[in-house]
Amino acid sequence: MDSLTLVNLIPYTFLNPIILLVYMFAFSEDSALRYVKLNAFYDLGGNSQRINLVLYAVFCVVACSAFIGLKIMLLQPLAEQPLTVEDIALVQPGWSWLYAYIVTAFTLAALASRHGLEGNVGGFIFAPFIFIATILLLINHVQWLFARVI
Repeated sequence: MDSLTLVNLIPYTFLNPIILLVYMFAFSEDSALRYVKLNAFYDLGGNSQRINLVLYAVFCVVACSAFIGLKIMLLQPLAEQPLTVEDIALVQPGWSWLYAYIVTAFTLAALASRHGLEGNVGGFIFAPFIFIATILLLINHVQWLFARVI
């Protein structure tokens, strides 16, 4: 794997809004993982929470690896040529990826700040941008699927 791919893989893993949303839903109050007693968010009082960055980093690596593995398993029979991990993980930087990385970085910065992120602020200010970034990345994944595999 060349250095450019590796440099692009780091924000793809840690600043991916899809993974951030999965993390938030996986450790929400109603999920089964909430009862595992992992401190995914620190309650700061007054409806504010701060993210556990160590657990988030571990979750990102596991989720990204699982996503790449799932793509290989599902797409290998459809591909004309054998797919490798490098083909799957090759991130083509573009404006939509840059938008997604910036939005996720701002959201993580707010979640990791000393005062945390208040629930209503997160829902009304950050959530629409995270959902737009997620839709853009899903469109990119589908375009990649049609261009490289099918």
